[in-house]
Amino acid sequence: MLKLKERFDRAGLYGKRISVHEGRPADFQVPQYFASLTIIGDRTLLPEKADARFMSKLFQSMRPYGGTAFFPLEGKDAVAFSDGIRETGLQKAKIGRTAGMLSLTREGALPGTDIWTHNYGDPGNTAKSDDDLVKLPLGILWFGGNSNLDVLPRHGHGPSEQVVGGRLFIQGMTSLSARDVYTGRVLWKAELLDLGGYDMYFNETYKDSPTNTRYNQVHLPGANVRGTNFIATEDRVYIIQGTNCEVLDAVTGKQLARFRMPPEDPEAKSKTYRKWAYISVAGDKLIGGYGFVPYSDLLMKKKAEYSIWEDFDTSASRGLVVMNRYTGEVLWKTDAETGFIHNGIAIGDTRIHCLDTVPPLIRDQLSRRGKTASAPSRLVTFDLESGKMLWEDRNSVFGSYLAWSKENDILVQSTRPSRDTVKGEDGKQMIAYRAANGSVIWDKNVDYKTFPVLHGSRIITEGVIFSLLNGEPETRTDPITGDIIPWTWKRMYGCNYPVASEHLLTFRSGAAGFMDFDNMGGTGNFGGFKSGCTISLIAADGVLNAPDYTRTCSCPYQNQTSLAMVYMPDADIETWTFDDFEWNGSRIERVGINFGAPGDHMDNSGTLWLDYPSVGGDSPDIPVVVSPEQPEWFRGHSSRISDGGNKWVTASGGEGIERIAVTLAKEPAGEKRYNVSLLFAEPEDITAGERVFDVALQGSRKVKKLDIVREAKGANRTIVKQFKNIKAGNELVIKLTPANGSKRKPLISGIEIVAAK
Repeated sequence: MLKLKERFDRAGLYGKRISVHEGRPADFQVPQYFASLTIIGDRTLLPEKADARFMSKLFQSMRPYGGTAFFPLEGKDAVAFSDGIRETGLQKAKIGRTAGMLSLTREGALPGTDIWTHNYGDPGNTAKSDDDLVKLPLGILWFGGNSNLDVLPRHGHGPSEQVVGGRLFIQGMTSLSARDVYTGRVLWKAELLDLGGYDMYFNETYKDSPTNTRYNQVHLPGANVRGTNFIATEDRVYIIQGTNCEVLDAVTGKQLARFRMPPEDPEAKSKTYRKWAYISVAGDKLIGGYGFVPYSDLLMKKKAEYSIWEDFDTSASRGLVVMNRYTGEVLWKTDAETGFIHNGIAIGDTRIHCLDTVPPLIRDQLSRRGKTASAPSRLVTFDLESGKMLWEDRNSVFGSYLAWSKENDILVQSTRPSRDTVKGEDGKQMIAYRAANGSVIWDKNVDYKTFPVLHGSRIITEGVIFSLLNGEPETRTDPITGDIIPWTWKRMYGCNYPVASEHLLTFRSGAAGFMDFDNMGGTGNFGGFKSGCTISLIAADGVLNAPDYTRTCSCPYQNQTSLAMVYMPDADIETWTFDDFEWNGSRIERVGINFGAPGDHMDNSGTLWLDYPSVGGDSPDIPVVVSPEQPEWFRGHSSRISDGGNKWVTASGGEGIERIAVTLAKEPAGEKRYNVSLLFAEPEDITAGERVFDVALQGSRKVKKLDIVREAKGANRTIVKQFKNIKAGNELVIKLTPANGSKRKPLISGIEIVAAK
């Protein structure tokens, strides 16, 4: 092994994150995406030929974007092993020789992943990642490793992290740092002393005692009104510093260039350079906004007279400059007539769409005084290459936010309401345009609480989901009755706003929260940690990234740490949710009752299991009556259940229940046939014969002397009793009767009721 270390040291490879493996092949086990370099140091670890099983296991452990495995093979052995690797068909695998050894490199991104740049994910403000790998169930990839002292205070609402090229970029009070997405380690940190964060992302209320439990740093609009001050790409990071844009190497953090805005008067001997206010990157273009618009001057108010939630003086730029992002060459520029609102700039398909107007609250205040802005409001679209105006709308401008859908080439105008933004951003109207020519597709008065997240053909806002194609509310199938109902959702308390990936909507709902698009199971929590006041649950590079954006937070969450989560289909991960739709009283077609559970759960067959008693949040109120009224509830983790399906059902239950009545319809209804499944598991370490009881449905005994331990051959093993074509009208009644001589009371974990076909 010493020779291997010396060889890698001479090749300049040692000192990176390395996993060294020696021993028997059976011992070969590496965490997912663990190592930048993986050294197989013993030939006995390798099969004669690179078979698919071994290579799949090894490749999974290798870091995307350049993780490399080295094999001590030469000559014919190396050739044969290389041929085997090629036959496995590993995607983005490159075979070579390094340091005298056979090497295998995992190049580029994981297939099916996406990146997250800009404050809203991309230049078009979709607030949605196309990452297809991040989905439930999610398990921990890594956690800890660095503190939140290199992050902005949470109430300052700083820019969200950005994830690209296997790196997560996040801003601090005087720094920008890059972290490895797959291990969490800090790759580099650049000190930047002119970020303009004071009075933007923190102010004089900040106290340099971030671990103190006292209230620290009042709320500021921050990036919610100004936008981000940095943009990350795979090769470069662009960050505003006063009148300059610093260009950093994304790999090392070293400065590559410094770009300035064109001077106000190019002919003047003494040049005056305006502040760099807005920043975006699209392809090879760097888009900058120059000079903040002092909207307070329109109202003739001093800034000190403003409420902190009414300070719009950092929300818009006087003009835009488009540069070559590699050279800084100015390609074209244009002045605003009033001000280009930063949240109202959306870029896509070689076009840049801009709201040139005043914020809604300023407009309303001017109107009440009988005044108007110096120029009419307009929505204007330029060609990104030439700066030529393509179309404009001067008649229908009301908003402060634009978002562009790549899939549909639709531009949406709205306001930007959220729990943590400025005043006057109430969501009352949306307009959808053909982005190519500005023709209106639909214009509707709709109520929404957060800005639009564009997810395919849907517009997602807090609580309500609309169709992007026609503006109508989206509907879903009621999983209990089969009726078509409005698609609504709910989250609990907490600032920040929802953002999306292909499978999940993420946000703060007390703790870090989510909604699963795949099974419509409701709102859930990852538990134990909170996301920041800035959204910090970002799905990108195949990982749900959750940096600790809680600096100065005094909320008593168990874990104040950075972490990352990945899809883990084989792990015993419990997913509990709540849902705000109400049962309308129609006859039930399908439902599960999960006794003692901590929340609801949608299973793979489409059954929504409701917790009883209801403790996990809002649920459809299906009347269930048990007697006695206070049985002994028990709850454990599903990992305790060693055998059988639906482990998360039988991990909890009720002991001592003798009668259960489930209402199937509110109004009088005729009989219907149901297939009923009863689920049991013994939670105690008892012997056969200690707990024995009869089971009856609708007054008819179906099971005599059920002994769970005897039938399951032990405790913590699931058994399911299925009964088909059970007739029921408005109510299904189940009775559990202790057998003579039983030392323990009956128990039950769950009931599944499905209408017979």
